[in-house]
Amino acid sequence: MLLAVNGYSLNAECDGEEDGPALVFIHGLGATLETWQGQADRLNSRYRVIRYDLRCHGLSDPVDEPCSLSDLGDELTGLLDALSVERATLVGHSAGGVVAMQTALDHPDRVDALVLIGTSSECNDEAAAWYSRAADKAETGGRSAALESFGMPLDDSPGARDPSFRHLPRAVMTLNREPLTERLRGLDVPTLVIVGERDFLGVGGSVIISRAIAGSELEIVPERGHGIYKDDPEWVCARIDAFLQTRLGRTS
Repeated sequence: MLLAVNGYSLNAECDGEEDGPALVFIHGLGATLETWQGQADRLNSRYRVIRYDLRCHGLSDPVDEPCSLSDLGDELTGLLDALSVERATLVGHSAGGVVAMQTALDHPDRVDALVLIGTSSECNDEAAAWYSRAADKAETGGRSAALESFGMPLDDSPGARDPSFRHLPRAVMTLNREPLTERLRGLDVPTLVIVGERDFLGVGGSVIISRAIAGSELEIVPERGHGIYKDDPEWVCARIDAFLQTRLGRTS
């Protein structure tokens, strides 16, 4: 369904118990809400599962204007407002994890807990250059060209050739000069950090996050990579559920 959020439309799907605890799933660059289907199928009997397409992704509007990480956090809280959700657990993968952290920092009153999968709170020069090249490719060929140039699957979804995608990698690359790590040290929210041992981004970013957020839990999962949530949705969902039961007192 399309929802009016901050002056444009976001595509979202809601599954499960309408009165249950809310879980919001945030995808990474180039993905869509469909990437979380495995989680929706397994958790919707106990939670209100909310998935959405970030701006310039999927069926959400291609917003052709620069955005900051805080803008993306405001977008997420605007989505919560549109769905009449006061507080939620945020589950973010890769760049979606960055959006989750930024939202928790800017709007702590809206966040019950964080689940951060294969993400980072800072960005080295090499990663920043990767994001910059992706943005440059998107200038002429849209999201599809940006992702194809890095060996990612062909993207033929709506808006795949729209150049507005360039604003998203540019927002994420600001972690190079403005990392979130130090701000995370003051964050007081139950946090689970999950990373595959074989994640091509490495496990260092997840370790840094876990050390910054007091009391957080870190899971480095053997034999798994960046897409652990897709490769092993059963384990990921069970781990999320156990974490929420323990830390927030929720029962299945």
